[in-house]
Amino acid sequence: MCLTTIVFQATVTMMNYQMYRHIMSPGWTLRWVWAKERSDMVHGVPYNQQVANCCKGGVVASWGQDPSAAVSAFQLTVGSAGTSSKTVRKPMNFTLLGPGQGYTCSQANTVPPSIFISSDGRRQTQALTQPVASQCSSFYSSTITDCPTCTCGCQNKENCITSDSKIESIVGANTTSNAQLLQCTQHMCPIRVHWHVKLNYVAYWRVKISITNFNYRLNYSQWTLVVQHPNLSNVTQVFSFNYKPLMPYKSTNDTGMFYGLKFYDDVLMEAGPDGNVQSEMILEKDMNTFTFQQGWAFPRKVYFNGDECVMPPPDSYPSLPNSANANPIASSTLSAFLLLLFLAFWVPHSTSLSTPTIRACDLGELQAMEFNNHTDPSKESKLDAGDCCQRRHCYLFPGMKFIFLAVLYVMMVSPTEAYDPLDPSGNITIKWDVMSWTPDGYVAAVTMNNFQMYRGITNPGWTLGWNWAKKEVIWTMIGAQATEQGDCSKFKGGVPHCCKRNPTVVDLLPGVPYNQQYTNCCKGGVLGSWAQDPSGSVSAFQVSVGLAGTSNKTVKLPKNFTLLGPGPGYTCGPAKIVPSTVFLTSDRRRKTQALMTWNVTCTYSQFLAYRNPSCCVSFSSFYNETITPCPSCACGCQNKKNCIKSNSKLLHRAGVNTPKKDNSPLLQCTHHMCPIRVHWHVKLNYKDYWRVKIAITNFNYRMNYSQWTLVAQHPNLNNVTQVFSFDYKPLVAYESINDTGMFYGMKFYNDLLMEAGPLGNVQSEVLLRKDQDTFTFKQGWAFPRKVYFNGDECMLPPPDTYPFLPSSAYANPIATSTVAAFLFLLLLSIW
Repeated sequence: MCLTTIVFQATVTMMNYQMYRHIMSPGWTLRWVWAKERSDMVHGVPYNQQVANCCKGGVVASWGQDPSAAVSAFQLTVGSAGTSSKTVRKPMNFTLLGPGQGYTCSQANTVPPSIFISSDGRRQTQALTQPVASQCSSFYSSTITDCPTCTCGCQNKENCITSDSKIESIVGANTTSNAQLLQCTQHMCPIRVHWHVKLNYVAYWRVKISITNFNYRLNYSQWTLVVQHPNLSNVTQVFSFNYKPLMPYKSTNDTGMFYGLKFYDDVLMEAGPDGNVQSEMILEKDMNTFTFQQGWAFPRKVYFNGDECVMPPPDSYPSLPNSANANPIASSTLSAFLLLLFLAFWVPHSTSLSTPTIRACDLGELQAMEFNNHTDPSKESKLDAGDCCQRRHCYLFPGMKFIFLAVLYVMMVSPTEAYDPLDPSGNITIKWDVMSWTPDGYVAAVTMNNFQMYRGITNPGWTLGWNWAKKEVIWTMIGAQATEQGDCSKFKGGVPHCCKRNPTVVDLLPGVPYNQQYTNCCKGGVLGSWAQDPSGSVSAFQVSVGLAGTSNKTVKLPKNFTLLGPGPGYTCGPAKIVPSTVFLTSDRRRKTQALMTWNVTCTYSQFLAYRNPSCCVSFSSFYNETITPCPSCACGCQNKKNCIKSNSKLLHRAGVNTPKKDNSPLLQCTHHMCPIRVHWHVKLNYKDYWRVKIAITNFNYRMNYSQWTLVAQHPNLNNVTQVFSFDYKPLVAYESINDTGMFYGMKFYNDLLMEAGPLGNVQSEVLLRKDQDTFTFKQGWAFPRKVYFNGDECMLPPPDTYPFLPSSAYANPIATSTVAAFLFLLLLSIW
């Protein structure tokens, strides 16, 4: 709602939250006491008379069928009214026709201001004053006339038309009118729904549904049919209609809505040869309840376009012939029950636990996973503490001790001072430079520098938040935007960009107009790592702050900074005043400086970011055929129920690779259930060199990784000779140790790791020179000590599962000669 000097301008929006009841042509009519009658405009009005969601002739779809079309809106300018939220008076006595009677409207109520989302979905604004809302509900006549005669009343019987009448050919007979022109029938209803139980299979049954229109003056666009039946919880296929379950109560799934396929049968034509639509449906039998007796196969209730239809008397339902079986599966059900009962008492209970289950008991876990192969989990065993004690002799105490020590360790690590031993000085620094003073505040340049060597911020980018110290507002922003505008109703002139006490700011997307851009802005919040892309590791925007101090002494620093990158994990310290930033002019002949500068430092902790690891590592070698896979449930198995197999037909559906707003993954079903797997393969052995192949595989169908990084720690990385398909940079955190390096993709070649699928992997080979004093293939020396993907540490396999040298290999190539020489010397000394 926008206030002006003598009038106010308002947007009126009508939302239809009825799941299956809509408003059809000729559309809605809305009235109130202080204005004239107002109706929706029809299609084709000039653009300067249109507003969003208007001009549909008053037709409003149901919420369950088409939520995007379940809204209608118009804009009006009101004069001789209040000019603030305190002086505006609410309209009264609302009435709604839709298109006929049936709706009763409550009094207008003042509610919180409406929130509006920008077209890119990244910013929220809100109405200046609290909008006036009217909630509408429907009522119906309780009178029901028994079927079959005059079911819908016979008041139109004298004006009805027989199906073979010549009046059908008269021009204008089908012209839309509020007065019905019905075909003469026994029931005299404009609509008849026919439910036919068509076929019976072993495990399924089939129903045919027909809807017939007997009104010559009305066709039904976007019609809906709602049916209640206990077997609708097992609908297998609907052939010519769309179908959507209606579950007002989560525990009950016995109601569903049928509606037409768009551009095929979503219009039920007027009475005549084309005045019907029909479909068939297959339902899976619930063997505990299914029967054809006593009319069970027929629906309990039927609604057409939101109005309940009259059902026949139950005693007139088609009945089974005397020869029909009462229940064709009763014998088999009884047999199955007896067999299960026998197995339950016969199978011994002394089943031994597998290794993964024993490990689960050792760790104090009460739920363990077992796997027969490395592709899909095959069995889940839920154990209680008693089972673990009985089968492991109460070996639960060491597990509890382990958990206690782990909790104690986490408590000792302060999240505000997260420390990374491979990047001890890595952090993100946010710098505020006050560039000029304004009459009520200041203009500041905010710069975000990522000083982390190998951890960047990926899509959908960073989100920065803080709390104002006083009642500051953001007048304008360049290069970024606040996601919510907040309540700016006290400003009658220019409206601020954001009035919230705790604004949340995001980067603008690439391609915004030049007058909205700022240096190092508009990258969608993506920040490169310092070692990989120093020029891309900075982001900046400009903000104009009002209702703030206008000097160094009166400005109050913002507090409680938060940073998402894009998820949790970062903890920010308080803002600290630092020496003012110095800037060089473009010709580098003059220096200027900020009027005031303060810094905020944010550090990353993987403990805060993830409950489980986000990647895992597998090993293999040329000297052993054994492949050491990622540990089972390495990244947790919480997504196991929603995973997709690599050969599933669901992967061919449109939109399967579209990311969700909450960044929830859609993983390929694996035994490790990790989005990323890193495989390290010891490939070849030369005289002075050895060769390793590294492969990174993405198992997430909803995410690709741009500017990915892989960090490995291995003592021989100080002698890297050549890396073939990746870029490589040593990470020397301490001058005396050079055992860590970062691999990343070559620009425009493999710097983008695609989503899961045939292209969802990148790989390279590394040639290393042997250090003859330390090199060996024994005891897993050839495999890395630590692996990080995009800055997060990956889970390694247990050391005792690493590929080992074959038994025929010499434990020490000089062991035999040494023993022989010793025996020879011993013999000489005795002789």
